[in-house]
Amino acid sequence: MALAVPPPAADLLPDTTKSYISTPDMDELRVRFEATQLGELAAHEDMKPFADDLVKQLKAKLSDGGVKLGITFADLEGVYAGEVCAAAIQPNNDDKLHAMVLLVDVTGKLQPANALLKKIEKNQIEQGAAKATLKIEGVDAAKFTFPKKKGEVENKIAFYLINQDLLLAGDNLDVLTAIVKAQTAGKAAKPLSDFEPFVEVKKRCEQDADGLAPNIRWFAEPFGFVEVMRAQAGGRKKRGKDILKMLEGEGFEALKGGGGLINFNAGPDKQYDILHREFAYAPTDPNAAAGDRFVLGARIMDFPNGPIEAPPAWVPDEVATYFSVRWDMQDAFKYVKSIVNAYADDEIFDEVMESLKEDNLGPQVDIPHDIVPFLDDEVIMISDSAVPITPNSERRLFAVEITNVAMVKAAIWKILENEPNAEPIEIKGAEGNFDAWRIEEAEEELPTLTIIGPGFPTAFVAAPNPQPAQKLPNMAITIHGKWLFVSSHVGLLEKVLQNKSDLSKSADFVRVKAALTDLGLAQDSFFQFGRTDEMFRVTHEMIRTNRMPEAKSLLGEAINRIWRIGHEDEVRRQELDGSKLPPFAQVAPFLGPGGFFVNTEGNGWMMTGVTLRK
Repeated sequence: MALAVPPPAADLLPDTTKSYISTPDMDELRVRFEATQLGELAAHEDMKPFADDLVKQLKAKLSDGGVKLGITFADLEGVYAGEVCAAAIQPNNDDKLHAMVLLVDVTGKLQPANALLKKIEKNQIEQGAAKATLKIEGVDAAKFTFPKKKGEVENKIAFYLINQDLLLAGDNLDVLTAIVKAQTAGKAAKPLSDFEPFVEVKKRCEQDADGLAPNIRWFAEPFGFVEVMRAQAGGRKKRGKDILKMLEGEGFEALKGGGGLINFNAGPDKQYDILHREFAYAPTDPNAAAGDRFVLGARIMDFPNGPIEAPPAWVPDEVATYFSVRWDMQDAFKYVKSIVNAYADDEIFDEVMESLKEDNLGPQVDIPHDIVPFLDDEVIMISDSAVPITPNSERRLFAVEITNVAMVKAAIWKILENEPNAEPIEIKGAEGNFDAWRIEEAEEELPTLTIIGPGFPTAFVAAPNPQPAQKLPNMAITIHGKWLFVSSHVGLLEKVLQNKSDLSKSADFVRVKAALTDLGLAQDSFFQFGRTDEMFRVTHEMIRTNRMPEAKSLLGEAINRIWRIGHEDEVRRQELDGSKLPPFAQVAPFLGPGGFFVNTEGNGWMMTGVTLRK
C-alpha cells in the first residue's frame, strides 16, 4: 500500500514567500550533481578543507540573519523521502518582519527523522539555547531560545516539529502555525502555488522543459527578497539614499518575480553539466502609457529581439566572457533621466545636458543631438583577466555600435578635451595607429541592479547603498570602425585593436553556440558565452588570499553585495579562511564553458543556458 505524501511545499507556503528553493528528489539531485565536473571538483580531496570551512561560514551567516535551524543537508541524509524545500517569508508583507522555514518530506522515515530532532536538540543546547515544549495546532513541537548577543535587540528562536510526515523547522511561530493549518486543509488559504508571478514563472519554464523534471526549482520576488534579508540582519542601518526604494519608485516593481528550473547531467548523451531555464515575469504596468510596457525609469528595460550575430572581428579569442544585448538606446537615454533625477532628489538631468551644451567653460556638446541619435541598438561587453591577479585584474570593455562615426567622434573628442583627467594617446593596432584617450582614476558611482545565478545565479539582488566609488585604472576610450569602445584598462583596448584571432571559430565557442541553438537560440535579445574558469579566476584568487571584500570583478562585487545586505554601512571582512582553497590550476580543469540566451516576451524575459564539460 502506497503511503500518502505531504502536499507540495508550494501549496503549503503562503503567497508572502519571497524566495523558495526546492528539490523533489534529493537522491536524484545528488547522483546527477556528482556526475558533473562541478560535482567531481566538490568531491576532490583537495577541496575538502575549504568545503568544510565554507559550510561553517554559511551556517554562521544564516545565524547572523536570525536563522539558527541547526540543520545541514548532510543531516538530512537518510531522513528525507521526497521533497526538501527552504523558503524565506515576509509575514504580512511587512518589510520589518522575516521568517525562514525548512520543509522535509519524511514519509516512511519517522524513526531517523525523530533521531535527527534529538541530535538537533543536543546541538542547540550545547550552543546555549534554552528548550521549551509547546503545541502548534495540537502538534508537539520544540522551541529553542538563544541568548542575545551584543547588539542584538531580540533573541533568536528556532522551532521544530513533525506533522503528517512533514518535518518543519523555522524561526517564526505564526508562519509554522499557518503551515500546519494548511496541512490539515490540504492547501494554504493563499498559497505560493496560486501566486500569479509564481504561476507564470513555473508555467513558462515548464513549457520549454517539455516534461523534463527539474533537479532544483527556485523562485524569488526580488524586492521582497532583499527586504527579508535586510530584516534578518536587523533592518536597513545606513543613512542616505535607499536604492531599493528608489528603484521601486521608478517602476522597477514591474519585475514581479523570477525563477527557474535547474538540471544536472542532462540533455542528449548528458552533454549538459548544467541546464537551466529562468523566466523573469514583468507584465505590462497598468499605469503605463499607450505603447509603453513600464513607467518612469523602468522604461529603459526595452530589449528588442533580433538575429544573434557572430562576434565582431575585433573580439579576441582569449576572452573570459562575450556578452551582447540589443537595447533601444534612444529610449534608454530618454528614460534614464527619471532615474538620475530620482537618485539626486533634484531635477538635474536637463540642467547637466544644458550646461554641457551652453557653458563657455565646458565642451559645448549637445549630447541629445550630437551623440544619442547615432547610437544603434547593439551593445557588447567582453572581459578577461590580467595576471598577476589583483583586485583590479578583471578587465572589461563595452562597445556600442554607432551609425555616424564622424559626428559621434567629434562630440566625444570635444568632451574629452575638456576633461582634466583625460589625455590623448596613440595605440598601435593591427591595421595602423588609433587615436584614443586615457582617463586616470575614473570613478564608477551609479547604482546597479545585479542579477545573479546559473546564468543569473539564484536570485535578483538590488544593489544596496553605494559603496565608496571604485577607481578604474587607466580607463580608455576610442572609436574603431562602427564601434565606440570604453575599456576599464588601456591594456584590454590594445588587445582588441591588435586582435587577429576569431572567437567565433574557437572550439568551445562553437560547442556552446551549437548547444544553445539546439535549445532554441534564434531571434533573441541577449546572448552570452563564457569560459567559467576564466570568469572565476579573479574571484578564486581573492578568496584564496583572503582579499575577497576588495574584489572588483563582476562576480566578486555581486557576492560582496549579497553579504553586505543589512550591513551596508560596514566594511566587510572575509571571515572565510580562503587559504584552504586549492590553487587555481587545480580548480580550472573542472570548470567548463557555458552560455545563455534571453528572449524578450510580452510579459517578461525567458532565459535558457548551459554549462558544458571542459
